[in-house]
Amino acid sequence: MTYSQIKNEIRKRILKLRESYQVNKEDIYKIKEKFLSLLDKYKSERILLYYPHKNEINTIPIIEELLKRKKTVLLPKVEKGKILPILISDISNLKVGFAGIKEPEGEVFPKNSIDITVVPAVAYDRRGYRLGYGKGFYDRFLQDFKNLKVGLAYKFQVLDKIPFEKHDIPVDIIITHEEVIEAGRERSFLNK
Repeated sequence: MTYSQIKNEIRKRILKLRESYQVNKEDIYKIKEKFLSLLDKYKSERILLYYPHKNEINTIPIIEELLKRKKTVLLPKVEKGKILPILISDISNLKVGFAGIKEPEGEVFPKNSIDITVVPAVAYDRRGYRLGYGKGFYDRFLQDFKNLKVGLAYKFQVLDKIPFEKHDIPVDIIITHEEVIEAGRERSFLNK
């Protein structure tokens, strides 16, 4: 099997599992609490999240809590194949955008001012490599991003190994309801 075929097989299998997965609100609460602890640990103020789509980890409770805490909350807007981080102040005024995902309108926020980017994926491996939807939007966006990259996942989305190429950008931390995996522990900013 080729590299692409292997990735496609994994993608199909995990998406099928995710589609039929019965989400447990308690698990989402545990992921939210672990993520909020991470923000405190790294003293993060400016966070780029994603709007949940097709049974992804529900980030809405996190977004609402961050807005309550007066954090700088950003959501991605996809334009011409690029991710643009846009500041939001309210989750109710989003519009349906690329691939049917809700997106904000507004000015583009400077990428290098973002403390944490939460990167969606179909699956992650324990080293932080991720399998996305195959469009490469986040790999391009993260190419020169120097700060913390976090993945949120159901337990079944974390695999031992995912094939990767040199242009694939891993996340530093993966949060499930059961654990926080420090995939990029050797990166200097994680040891502060």
